[in-house]
Amino acid sequence: MLTLSKLSHARGSSLIQVACVGMFTIYEVTHMSNKGLSGSAIGILLAIENGLLLASAPLWGWLADRFACYKQLVSGSALGLAFALYWLSRSETIADFAIYVCLRGLLLTAMSSTMTALAMSNLASNSPGRGFSAYRIFGSIGFMSGSFLFPIIFQKIEHILIAGACLLPLSLYFVLQLENPPRRDQGQNGEAKSPIPAAAWIFLAAHFIISITEPGNLGFLNDYVRELGGSPKLMGWYSALTGLIALVSLPAMGRWVDARGLYWVLGLGFFSQAIRPFVISSLSDPNWLWLSHLCHAFGWAGREVGALILMISLLGTQRRATAVSLIVAIRMAGTMVGSYLMGTWADRYGYPEMFQRISLIALASLPLLFLAFRAARKKPAAASAAPSA
Repeated sequence: MLTLSKLSHARGSSLIQVACVGMFTIYEVTHMSNKGLSGSAIGILLAIENGLLLASAPLWGWLADRFACYKQLVSGSALGLAFALYWLSRSETIADFAIYVCLRGLLLTAMSSTMTALAMSNLASNSPGRGFSAYRIFGSIGFMSGSFLFPIIFQKIEHILIAGACLLPLSLYFVLQLENPPRRDQGQNGEAKSPIPAAAWIFLAAHFIISITEPGNLGFLNDYVRELGGSPKLMGWYSALTGLIALVSLPAMGRWVDARGLYWVLGLGFFSQAIRPFVISSLSDPNWLWLSHLCHAFGWAGREVGALILMISLLGTQRRATAVSLIVAIRMAGTMVGSYLMGTWADRYGYPEMFQRISLIALASLPLLFLAFRAARKKPAAASAAPSA
């Protein structure tokens, strides 16, 4: 059984953190565009940002596992990200935005991936899929609430970002109630020192390719909404819709994974995410672009739960933070490439053709995913045993 007090604290931290940090994803591209930056310049800035996320994620994961300093990393990075939100709200020039992307790139994974590992270590459960979804669903509630309410309360993007900067430090109250996992002994043998299996590397390669689509889910999609004449309020509603879909689908995905449906969930998740940009490219009315978010149930929630459980089962519970950070790092690597391609191709070909090209690239992840499944089945402990959360 999950410990109620720890679950409540993990939920509270996730709700506030995702609600506030979600403002980065929703508004950074539009804010840069409003300040006169070109699509190519935005793509380069986001590529730098995600390059830093890629480089920093494994470091934070290793530090968290090695020194069991999960709470300290989450707390310090939350304060730094609050300042990054404020800085973004005041940014006017490309130099300002360069400082912003450095702040976000260096600090985001220290909070997001380490927070997930901290929550998993506190939520002892025999059903890791349900345990993770019970915690993570409150992040979706926070994202949905922030996406819907902030644009109603505040008329300007700058004011929305400042509100997020003020609220994010409140999450520390909940974070500090959780417990760090036991510190790992330097001389410890076993899973903590075993090499990363081939199945994990193949899966990470597939995850890299599918992650190329990530910038199109909200950032470039919202700019496409703007280009088609949609309002900032419509962007907020669409972003809130992704939170609503995640709210409904996360528990279902957790149950499916625990019922030994891990491979089905991941397979459908990768396919849904691959066709999502094609759905966007097929719509020219901003009021109908919400249809692309129907792919979010498997495309995001299914991948979110499935990837975490698979990687922890392959690497072992003593390397939770490392498993999460590798997922985050590879996602950021794909997002970095996707940001550059989308920004460049949007300028050169326009949004519809850009989304079609991205969709074709993403479909190449499916053969690699099935190879990863095959390799994982040859490792019985990884493929069939549910890891302890």
